[in-house]
Amino acid sequence: MAKYDEQVARALAGAHNTARVAHGTPDYVRVGAGLGSAFVWALLDLADAIRAHGQAAGGGELERRPPQQPPPPPTEHF
Repeated sequence: MAKYDEQVARALAGAHNTARVAHGTPDYVRVGAGLGSAFVWALLDLADAIRAHGQAAGGGELERRPPQQPPPPPTEHF
C-alpha cells in the first residue's frame, strides 16, 4: 500500500509542477498537461482495481487452463 501512496504523491507533485510551469504558456500546452495528468490518474486507478481484484481472487493465483491440443496435420489437395 505504501508503494501506491508514493505513486499518488509523485503524480500530485508532477501535476503541481506542470501547472506551475504551464501558467504562462499557450493553451495547447496546458491542455496537454491536463490530458497527461488525467492519463496518469487513469493508470493509477487501473492499477488499484487490478490489485484489489487480485487480492479478492485468492492471493494472486494464475488461472488454470486445460492443455491445448495440437492442430491437425495439414492435408494436401491437388
